[in-house]
Amino acid sequence: MPKVIIAAGSPTVNQKWVEAFATLNPHWTVYAWQEDQAVSSADYAVVWQPSAQLFQQQTALKAVFNLGAGVDALNLDIFPTQLPIYRLEDAGMAHQMAEYAVYGVLQATKRFAVYEQQRVAKQWKKTAPVYRDEYPIGVMGMGVIGQQVVKALTALGYPLHVWTRTARDVEGLNTYHGPAQWDSFLQHSRILINVLPLTNETRGILNAQAFAQLLPDAYLINMARGAHIVDDDLLQAIETGQLSGALLDAFTIEPLPESHPFWQQPAIQITPHISGMTIIPETVRQLSKKLNDLEQSLPVTGLVKRELGY
Repeated sequence: MPKVIIAAGSPTVNQKWVEAFATLNPHWTVYAWQEDQAVSSADYAVVWQPSAQLFQQQTALKAVFNLGAGVDALNLDIFPTQLPIYRLEDAGMAHQMAEYAVYGVLQATKRFAVYEQQRVAKQWKKTAPVYRDEYPIGVMGMGVIGQQVVKALTALGYPLHVWTRTARDVEGLNTYHGPAQWDSFLQHSRILINVLPLTNETRGILNAQAFAQLLPDAYLINMARGAHIVDDDLLQAIETGQLSGALLDAFTIEPLPESHPFWQQPAIQITPHISGMTIIPETVRQLSKKLNDLEQSLPVTGLVKRELGY
């Protein structure tokens, strides 16, 4: 039976995950890693931002499972070169992020904001409906999360455009790929939703040049990573009116410092990285299946391609 070591944070956090994995898999040996204590050799590790010392001690690992969909927070240099790393692909996050995207679209179109203002003023007045054709949406990324976002927005009837690193032919969607089609994708987008992984190629991709290509009165929804955005360029785009506003859930420094100018910009709505929160039972079920499949030499999805950074 597999031996699984948990290195997910503090002793309290580790114990929480140990109990969740052990409850679902009573035949496994599951224990927490502690930096100052020697522990027996494990077959698999479940980690979040692990220490290099873990891999110095645990030399018999067959694979590592990351407690997140993104791996940009991992220092891949400390992982043994041949050690496979698997990431979460959903675990309940995709539906949450689709809901967040829908909320952002409603913010962008001001579908209900005017009625809240009227409630305060005790006014009963109907406003014009939202014409969806006036709000074409561009989605950056088409992984598991991006697919769920597209599915939710398609059901609402908005024109959709999708940009990916490599070509993706999806029936019923306007698809773009690679640097050569980046500008064209932006020029067809008024609401821009980012769910890309953070890599060397995507760091700073949301910058002044990108914002200038968007349709007038554009709106940004960022559910990916803060480092995708050049903060000063976003503020400038809002101040000049190129962008009407932004809904931001991720930031280069978290928690967002009180001195950051995003707090003072009323057109920017801030949430504390909650668009796709980890749901422990679903995460444990998904990673347990991946581990069991590996044990049976079955194909396992979610393998991190180190050369791509995701």
